[in-house]
Amino acid sequence: MGKKKACAKKDPKNKGAKHDSQKRERARALFLGGETGPWAKKLAEAHDAEASDSAHAPRGADRAPAVSPGPDYSAPTSIDIVADPVLHALSTRRSISKVGPETPNDADLREIIRAISSVADHKGLRPWRFLIIRGDDRLRLGEALDQAAGERRRPGEVNEKPLRAELLLALVSSPRPNPKVPEWEQHATAAGAGHLLELALWQAGWGVMWRSGTLANAPEVRRLHRLGKDELLMGWFYIGSVPESYRDRLSRSTRPLPDPEQFLDTL
Repeated sequence: MGKKKACAKKDPKNKGAKHDSQKRERARALFLGGETGPWAKKLAEAHDAEASDSAHAPRGADRAPAVSPGPDYSAPTSIDIVADPVLHALSTRRSISKVGPETPNDADLREIIRAISSVADHKGLRPWRFLIIRGDDRLRLGEALDQAAGERRRPGEVNEKPLRAELLLALVSSPRPNPKVPEWEQHATAAGAGHLLELALWQAGWGVMWRSGTLANAPEVRRLHRLGKDELLMGWFYIGSVPESYRDRLSRSTRPLPDPEQFLDTL
């Protein structure tokens, strides 16, 4: 019988390098198929540089690792924005400048506030609070805004800006002393609670507009909201029903979401 030929041992390193190369090629093809985003350019440059190095470098020579090509989008996604109720609410949420007169009652607000307390909160400090503003309290807010702006109105005239909704919620960021949680991080947590509030109200069927402005932390306005010296007024949520005309327009909207590439990178 003839001698069997010795089988060449497979080098796991070569196998891994081949897999990585194929992976980069798939991602590169995905991006360069009409895309001109920054990751497409990075991917092309890294691929071309590696190909050039492979052609000119002697065998066995040490080479510097290739530049990171950026996020890898070659694997298909399993995320379904339309089918997932949370993702669908996130993607369809809109700020509504002109809400209707119907509003959630205080019991509804209490449950919504309970739900949004799940916001990421380092050390569980809960550094925020909300103030309910209805009825004539909106007129008091208008007066405070006028005082802060030095605005003098004729008898009987009022500042109508706070009257654009029957219900306003003021968001106050209230940092707590903690050596491990800086003040800026607690303000970020309060802002996160505000964004969750918008989303929760939208999912519950209510329209919302988060308004602030340069006078939000003027002394007269801070005094009305009884702010402590370390607190910040993050603005007001104008809350009401969603007009049917707006619902109809939204159902026919074709406005795309922004390209996520602009928000993503790697180290």
